[in-house]
Amino acid sequence: MPELAEPAAIVEQFDCPTCEVPAGSTCRTRGGKVAPKYHTPRFMLVPQLRAEL
Repeated sequence: MPELAEPAAIVEQFDCPTCEVPAGSTCRTRGGKVAPKYHTPRFMLVPQLRAEL
């Protein structure tokens, strides 16, 4: 069975629909700083993480 990747690695494979950062980047606040958490819509793009929400 393949080992699951870290959640951050999985989430960062997608563009964020909320703050519009490209894949490979962390979410940003409106002021442009790194957000303390990934935005929920970005988690919804990952089926393994969607179940945990």
